[in-house]
Amino acid sequence: MNHDPHLSPLEEHEWSLQERALADKRAGLAPRDREASSGTYRLMAELLAQPPNEQLPADFARRVARQVSPAPRLDTRLEHGLLALLVAAMAVAALAVVVIYGASWLPALDQGVIGALLATPWAWVLAACLGLSRLSRHWLHHGQPA
Repeated sequence: MNHDPHLSPLEEHEWSLQERALADKRAGLAPRDREASSGTYRLMAELLAQPPNEQLPADFARRVARQVSPAPRLDTRLEHGLLALLVAAMAVAALAVVVIYGASWLPALDQGVIGALLATPWAWVLAACLGLSRLSRHWLHHGQPA
């Protein structure tokens, strides 16, 4: 067994019992009666030393590899096209709203308000974060195989 130096005192005690039971079993010594768990650890050492009763099928590795192989990539061109169409429709709808209703609320947006918004550093930080997020997403997905 491997020994972990970061064990608690209780875990350290259990580890030493397991090692002692394994050493006693290898040496052919009788089980120690003072620790009730040493018999259990010795039995576990004996069971682990025996080969398994069942043999693995000849094509076991192929079966496991087939189960863990990645699923085939789906063709998502339709979804990407529909998403682009949706974004374009929303942009046209926003433009239509500005053209139709903009005359009533656009004058309310004073140049002072927009200038004050652009003068705050948090607006620039937000814009930089959004831009970097978009760029990093592009970089992360660009390097992946298709």
